Amino acid sequence: MSHLLAEIKIENYKSILSEVFELSAYTPLIGYNNAGKSNILSAIKWLLRRTSLQVNDFNNLDLPVVVEGRIDGITDELLNSILPSHKVSISKFIVDGSLQIRRTQLVPGDSVARIKLQVFSSEATAGSEWVSNPTGIDNALNALFPEPIQIGAMENAEEDVSKSKTTTTIGKLLGEIIGPLETQYGAQVRNVLDELKGIMDADGHSRAAELRQFDTAVNQKIDSFFPDINIKLHVPTPELKEVFNKGTIKIYEHQDSEGRDISSLGHGAQRSIQMALIRHLAELKREEENHNTTTLLLIDEPELYLHPQAIEIVRDSLKALSTEGYQVVFSTHSAIMVTSDDIADAVLIRKTRARGTYKRSTLKSAVPHIEADSASQIGLLFSLSNSSKILFSEKIILAEGRTEQKLLPRLFEAIAGKSMGLHKYALISMGGVASTKKSMQVLEVMDLPTRSIVDLDFGFINAIKDGFLDEEDTDVVACHMIFDEIASSNGITLAQNGWPAKSSSMTAAEAFVVLANQIKAQPHIEAIHQKLLLHGIWLWRMGSIETHLGIVGKNEMVWASFANLMKSSYLPDLIRDYNGVADCINWLIGNEAI
Repeated sequence: MSHLLAEIKIENYKSILSEVFELSAYTPLIGYNNAGKSNILSAIKWLLRRTSLQVNDFNNLDLPVVVEGRIDGITDELLNSILPSHKVSISKFIVDGSLQIRRTQLVPGDSVARIKLQVFSSEATAGSEWVSNPTGIDNALNALFPEPIQIGAMENAEEDVSKSKTTTTIGKLLGEIIGPLETQYGAQVRNVLDELKGIMDADGHSRAAELRQFDTAVNQKIDSFFPDINIKLHVPTPELKEVFNKGTIKIYEHQDSEGRDISSLGHGAQRSIQMALIRHLAELKREEENHNTTTLLLIDEPELYLHPQAIEIVRDSLKALSTEGYQVVFSTHSAIMVTSDDIADAVLIRKTRARGTYKRSTLKSAVPHIEADSASQIGLLFSLSNSSKILFSEKIILAEGRTEQKLLPRLFEAIAGKSMGLHKYALISMGGVASTKKSMQVLEVMDLPTRSIVDLDFGFINAIKDGFLDEEDTDVVACHMIFDEIASSNGITLAQNGWPAKSSSMTAAEAFVVLANQIKAQPHIEAIHQKLLLHGIWLWRMGSIETHLGIVGKNEMVWASFANLMKSSYLPDLIRDYNGVADCINWLIGNEAI
């Protein structure tokens, strides 16, 4: 793609108070219902094709609606491909291949003529950088961006594929093929229409006998009321363009000879046909001589009512379009629409009463702030299994162990009274404590609140490596000394660094459980726990979640048995350290008492 709308700033439009959104060739807008994703799509279209906004389009009636966009990738080759007059109109405003435009409507219902289109000029004096309505700028923009294609929500699918309007997919398709149809069949159709006009027209040269009989019979009756008036029944004949523009879709199933309206199909079938037509429209437009335009394709929830395989087909089709002269911006609730390659460009949309619709930082904008060696961690975090959780949640819980993955959601719901999903939490496996810092860093620069749950050994090894604790921390040093004292008597093997190592009799994790049972170590462990809380990290003070729960083993049988016991048991009696587990759950949901 040679050029695209790379950024859009929207002010006072519907739910959007003021926000800047970065756009790419394939941009998923991800957020909960009513977050304002559709408003972003509409604002993009309004920037490029002005219409008069009404009262409901203004967030604050006392302020104007302003939408500003930056177009990147305007090369000399592109400028040389458009009309010289268009090139002259925009060349002087282009800086480093970019053009900035701004559209403003002051009050609701204002006339289209009063809606300003401004262009940023780097050569203008300070305070007057925006030049209003430069001559020819609208036509020049049309040369770069043809009419955007906006596909609304599912309730519009039937109309979009069955009613021929300039704004519908079927209308656009007919608009693409009407030229060849007129060339090939125009004369033939005109002859037929002229014949029909002669028969049906009030002044037709071959007016039908039935119509003349009707005229005579009615005029005899009118004559008694108005002697000087005659009437003729007139049946207008459509013009050539009207004939071609009345096209619609008929559905044929099981080789039926009689077609049905698309309204007879279910929503899934309607949406499938709609997406197929969009794909065909794209292919037709790619065959046009002008390959230097970029068509914005703005779609609300393209996956709606489709089964998973069909969603994959739609995704692949839209991604193909994004490399073939289309810029695709769409809202979605499906992780299938967003592959790991698309994560960097996904825009997480949220809305609050105070901020209105806003975005979280994209991974693409966050990458410069992430350590260079975090690439593999990004891939792990946003694998297909995790992406749906991360992208569609408000808060992230990172947990190392498989027991947390299996049992923590059940414990969370039992203690908090609502599931993690209702709290908008996602529970993500870190793939080892060595990933804790990098995982948190990736998510936090994306403005995704994150908390981590780790075993006790993290507090003495990885916490120091990651910089959460100092090696000379008094509590760390104290626990180090306790290990020296208890190692030999408890069968603990210490590594050269003085911390437990795996041996034939005990794992390092089991050695830290032994430490947790030492009464003199517990105040120091508690102090380390509190220090890590300041970094958003929960440390299992008794060694691991298994120790707190009172279970032995990490396998499906142990987890299933405990889950079944939870259904019929009083949790404070079932869980060895109920208060410690409850403290963790309450900390996750932000209980101020913890």
